[in-house]
Amino acid sequence: MKLDARQADRFLADPGATRFVLIYGPDTSLVTDRARALARRIAGSLDDPFRLAELDAEQADRLPEEATAQAFGGGRKVILIRDVGDKQAPSVEAALATKGDALVIATGGDLNGRSKLRTLAEKHSDAAAIACYIPDAAARGPMLEAALRAAGVGIARDALTLAAGRLGGESGALADAAERLILYAGPGGTITLADVDTVLDDQGTASMHDAIDAALAGNPSAADHAISLAIDEGAAAVAILRVLLAELSGLRLMAEAIARGANPRDALAARRPPVFFRRQGAVIKAAGLWREPAIIAAIDRALRAEADCKRTGSVPEAIARQTLLGLAQRARG
Repeated sequence: MKLDARQADRFLADPGATRFVLIYGPDTSLVTDRARALARRIAGSLDDPFRLAELDAEQADRLPEEATAQAFGGGRKVILIRDVGDKQAPSVEAALATKGDALVIATGGDLNGRSKLRTLAEKHSDAAAIACYIPDAAARGPMLEAALRAAGVGIARDALTLAAGRLGGESGALADAAERLILYAGPGGTITLADVDTVLDDQGTASMHDAIDAALAGNPSAADHAISLAIDEGAAAVAILRVLLAELSGLRLMAEAIARGANPRDALAARRPPVFFRRQGAVIKAAGLWREPAIIAAIDRALRAEADCKRTGSVPEAIARQTLLGLAQRARG
């Protein structure tokens, strides 16, 4: 069963007898939040080892066994498996062939329409697939405004435009920004332009963009220098990667427009939110170096890097640096 954005929340509140749910897409924070919320709803807790089993993709061969195991003390068992792809499709199919009633929840990256696992989840009668896409520029402002309104906080139009332009794009970044603004304004408050400038300060934002622009324009030394500045200024590695993902999404839209016959400047002018004047030369240069297949591969690389940053024992700053320098070398050809 393939669920669209309107159906997803209703299904996640009550998945019925569904036995396999694939939650995937480039919005990794939304993927994680939805998977864990569904697991908590069925198992009652994320801390009960008798009701919840967590697996890595490398442990997928355990799925059939886990799917038939009864939860100690009763209730439905949940198996949460991370970072899945087509290699895990046979194990998922084997789990679905068992007689158990456990719910397998799998999280994955940006699986395309040819993915065997995605096809299995969309077509099998006991399965469901939910895609989680990064909000586009047009959606970020309304989403932030809705979150503030739900908490009884207003925001001026110019402040909303500035806030939406400063966000990295993922749902997690939007939720974090909304929470900080709500706490700052207080019940019944209204966010002004100055408030956004204070609360959503650009810790390392300028240097982050400098590093990303340099990388996508094929300048490794400038990218390395700028990412060092961004980290020194307080930018988190995951934040750098999320800004990178947002920029790659914008670059992909430009590549699509250019492939249809638009010139790079017109493609740049169509981007929302608009690209700051200071960055436009670098972005146009990058648009001349990157075509859509390479951009899709770069998005996948950035998503994997973000996931790696969240693993125990990782060095996130090194991962972000290696990702940008790798893209810079790719752009140089």
